[in-house]
Amino acid sequence: MKRIGAIVCVMMMAVAMLAPVCLAKDDEGTDAINKTGFTIVSSSPEDGTEGVAVDNLSVKITFSKDMIPKSKKVRNENAKQFKLKDSEGNRIPVKVYYSDEEEGLILVAADTFSSKNKNKKVKGDEQYVLSIGKDLQAADGTKLGEKQTISMKTLNQGRSTAIYMILMFLMMGGMIFFTIRGSKKDEKKKKEEKLQKEGVNPYKAAKKSGKSVQEVVEKESKKKRKREEAARRQREAEEAIEAEIIEKIRRESNKRVAAPKPISATGSKLKLKVVTDAGHKVEEPKAAAAKTNKGTTNPKNQKGKNKNKKKGGKKK
Repeated sequence: MKRIGAIVCVMMMAVAMLAPVCLAKDDEGTDAINKTGFTIVSSSPEDGTEGVAVDNLSVKITFSKDMIPKSKKVRNENAKQFKLKDSEGNRIPVKVYYSDEEEGLILVAADTFSSKNKNKKVKGDEQYVLSIGKDLQAADGTKLGEKQTISMKTLNQGRSTAIYMILMFLMMGGMIFFTIRGSKKDEKKKKEEKLQKEGVNPYKAAKKSGKSVQEVVEKESKKKRKREEAARRQREAEEAIEAEIIEKIRRESNKRVAAPKPISATGSKLKLKVVTDAGHKVEEPKAAAAKTNKGTTNPKNQKGKNKNKKKGGKKK
């Protein structure tokens, strides 16, 4: 149960961390079309996105042509073509940044630090519209030709914070609950083990519970029999499993052939043929051995005179 509680708490923590996060999609194109080929290829966030982060509100726009101005004058004129407004028409100051690494990329960021006016601050759960003027120039002098807009809605931070706090409380409550539950189970287990070792004093138990000593003794005896029965069943189950494993190993290691079989039974086509010399008699092994021993100078089991007679000599 402790492991399950830890897993639940980790999952709740992950949800709490990810709940307030909301990122805009990248590389989604708008439908700006111009006869000169100067168009908006993509924007991030795309038009109509909801849940945009309030902090560091910015829009990344990729155009079909190189946008780095060749003069400071063109840079200043282009900055005037970007306007960010809220649903009430309040204008939010912006800054325009050009990318030296990616051709046609411009970042338009809300400049909330340069103004102390609350109406010029980015708010949560608010609709904002970024407009791009028709006189926006590319590096080659081509103009956009028509006004384009990108709308977005910021994240409701109050609701997000409330959800985050609720999840945090649930997570903390879950951790406390599982911790207390685990502690109680451990304490109960230790108490039961202690009672099993030391036993129960029937007189103290009777005095504490208000029951007779006989009832307490019978109850404890019943509990003891149940524990012993459970232990016996568990022991028998373990022994049965062990015996089954041993028997299986024995059967696997003691495989024998039922009866001898000829070579042909295994599918072999090898044939053996015994060839003897013509006219010669094949003697039995014992007869051949006796015949061989007959001519030896030192026959087996010969002693004394018999041994000298075999040599053909006389003792002088």
